[in-house]
Amino acid sequence: MRRVFVLSLLVMVASVFMAASVLAEKRLDVMVMSNGYPSGPHYNLNIHGKDTETFSCDITDPGNSVFISEYDTSTIEYVSNQKASFLTELTVLDACAEAFDGNPVRVQLPYEREGYYIFARLRGKPQNSQNPGDPSSIILTPNPVLKVCNDTDPANPDFPDYTECDGSLWTLGLVTTKGVYKTTQTGFYRFDPNSESKGKGKAKAIDITGLFQWTGYVCQGSLDTSGPDGVPDGVINEYDVPLTYDANLNGVIDPPELDAWLADQATLGFCTFYNEAYIWDIADLVVQSQEVVNDGAKLLKIRWYPRETTDFF
Repeated sequence: MRRVFVLSLLVMVASVFMAASVLAEKRLDVMVMSNGYPSGPHYNLNIHGKDTETFSCDITDPGNSVFISEYDTSTIEYVSNQKASFLTELTVLDACAEAFDGNPVRVQLPYEREGYYIFARLRGKPQNSQNPGDPSSIILTPNPVLKVCNDTDPANPDFPDYTECDGSLWTLGLVTTKGVYKTTQTGFYRFDPNSESKGKGKAKAIDITGLFQWTGYVCQGSLDTSGPDGVPDGVINEYDVPLTYDANLNGVIDPPELDAWLADQATLGFCTFYNEAYIWDIADLVVQSQEVVNDGAKLLKIRWYPRETTDFF
């Protein structure tokens, strides 16, 4: 982790005269900073867009860099393990996206009890879009959580290998109306699209913390009793709900009826409801994926700031 200190007399003076109502609405405005990032210790992840025809992604020591397609859709999987006390740095498990080795990028983050503030900024060539004259851009969209497990082996205190999590212990009710992320999508442009001069306007960092905050139920896998074909399908959904919950007697389990059943299972201790929780807080080990749609972006820099050590001035 690298410590960054920013001291600004202007910000200190301005904060004295800032209206109390403004302070109540939001934390100190990071836009007064030159690049939009807060200050404090953080982990870096550099996402490089590469030409799939010319770039050979044979990386043995990627550091904190990963490589995705320059003009296509890729997937990044984020792993965090509450029991992995040995992990103190962001670790790239697979640096190459599907276009290069057939597998998603995989990154493991140290677990932070209070979670992270997460910011990202697009760098590199300003006008590299497939549409001539348009700025380079990249879009991040969170996908359903891939794996959720609790470690039940007392002889394995660090639970180090995320491949041990087969999803059989816990299953997410992602299909419910409450199984959603706080932020559904975030887009980045290399320069300010509203700038009068094309290719001008410095892009600032954007707060993408909401892409990793999730609201919904987590239930024991034993509740997954059925699916569209009558066999367990790996998710908690309407097929698992007894027809005794069909309150309107229409022969199907509607979303409100599914929610009522989930609430009852939570009362019985079979499910837990989370409200805008950091996705890595819902179990010992969590694997989340994101879709990355790239249109010419050469470098997206993501910074992960532990909440307890981050300042916004």
